[in-house]
Amino acid sequence: MSGKRLTAASLRSRHAALCFQRAFPVSRDQSRAAARGLSDFATELKKLDDTGISGTRLYYRFSFDVARWLARKVPGDVSIDWADIEDETRLEELLQQLLHPADDEYFDSGYVSSQEWIDLARSGRAGTDFDWLMAQMQDVRAQSYWAQLYDAADLPLVWNIGSSLYSKTRNVFPVKETQARDGAMRRRPRHVKKEIQRPLMSIDKLSKRRGVQLIDVAMASLAVRHRETYHFNHANPAEVYVADVGHGVAVAVFGLSPAKRFPLECTMGFLIMSNGVPVGYGGASVLFRQVNTGINIFDEYRGSEASFLWVQVMRVYHALVGCTRFIANPYQFGGDNDEALQSGAFWFYYHLGYRPVLPGIRQLARAELNKRRAKPGQRSSLRTLRKLASCDMHLVLPGARSSDLFAEEWLITSSRLATTVLSQAGSVIRREAAAEVARQVARDVGMRQVDHWPAAQKQAFEKIAPFVAAARPADWPATAKKQMRGILRAKGGAFEADCARMLAQHDLFLQGLRDACRRQDKQLTKTLLQ
Repeated sequence: MSGKRLTAASLRSRHAALCFQRAFPVSRDQSRAAARGLSDFATELKKLDDTGISGTRLYYRFSFDVARWLARKVPGDVSIDWADIEDETRLEELLQQLLHPADDEYFDSGYVSSQEWIDLARSGRAGTDFDWLMAQMQDVRAQSYWAQLYDAADLPLVWNIGSSLYSKTRNVFPVKETQARDGAMRRRPRHVKKEIQRPLMSIDKLSKRRGVQLIDVAMASLAVRHRETYHFNHANPAEVYVADVGHGVAVAVFGLSPAKRFPLECTMGFLIMSNGVPVGYGGASVLFRQVNTGINIFDEYRGSEASFLWVQVMRVYHALVGCTRFIANPYQFGGDNDEALQSGAFWFYYHLGYRPVLPGIRQLARAELNKRRAKPGQRSSLRTLRKLASCDMHLVLPGARSSDLFAEEWLITSSRLATTVLSQAGSVIRREAAAEVARQVARDVGMRQVDHWPAAQKQAFEKIAPFVAAARPADWPATAKKQMRGILRAKGGAFEADCARMLAQHDLFLQGLRDACRRQDKQLTKTLLQ
């Protein structure tokens, strides 16, 4: 398709229509026609740069994690955008770590720019300046070090997308059979909470090979939209779950690689696909019986069935980890997020059963809802929506208890507790203190022979140990100690979803950590008042 014959707006509109038809076809003929149209779709129209469409260029300052992914997946297609670099100071600091001692005098002479030095250093080598730079930082043992230096350099890149399979045009996860729509888009279920609790037919865990393939689809779906998320950047290819929710729609959930897991929360991202086409994504922090999460539907698919899809995402998490409470932070519906504010996202969550946690805001929402019902079609003012977006919203399933809630602010308090626990461990060297806390927790819960554990499990154990210590496990009965032994092994095990399910069942750990946080908050308030 020639970009010279059509305007940028018409090309973009046609591309979006084909993407939608490929994801949500009303017939197999339409699906095939959309696939053919997209396979031929390419434009070099500069006005369509930064759209992710085949044939265009994309400009962005990706993190080290996405840069590494690009270097592996699209070698030769990404270059450093030298014209967009105003200050080379941080880049020079990165390059200095790559110098051979014999390079020093020339590099520091002032006679050569960073671009000129890289061109000289890679002379005769295939690939781009970006490929050469990333090749120098392959030492897995030093990834954290390189990531800090690279991210500090804030390096602008240009990706010549061309006919890449990772373009917005061609990025699809292969499915066995395309499913056409035999009716209209599915609406929000009448009884949302019952739908969330309705058992799934199955949740399949993919093979590692298929897991890698789906992670690539997820990474690309964000990269071409100038986005990225920790959940995909560090997804574990051995822990990718896919649930079929009908009409060709599937929800994929990704566990994190063991080394990248958080000390307490279990963090798991998700990707929504329709006939293999990525249509939306999000992340979820799973802790005890609650999940803090939100949804993002890609622009091309916002005329689809967003409410239904979001309910299915919650259904999958409920089935996977046993959560009974879903939490949406203000950013998801307008707090410091103008796009969500103007879209009225608050009402998207409200109509699904989410409610503000503050009584005053809950009362305001009810009053505003009555106004909207009295005048159908009337939109809430931005001023009102800002007020409504001033606190979290919760969706609470039947059977959930208020005592199951671990307040968001306690994540900070529990971190302060962990610092206190480490400071009291008896060693001024933090690493030694952490090891001592882990040894004490092991003794308190009756755990032996930790030294022979795999490295990932020992590291995860040391990360979570200060939180467990704060909950005073020595006072627990034998059954609770046995449960904790399972959690401590699972935290760094093959599948973090196992740990999430176990945490949801450990009442004494939840109660102990809640009580410790309350004591800490009380003590801090007392100190501030003195």
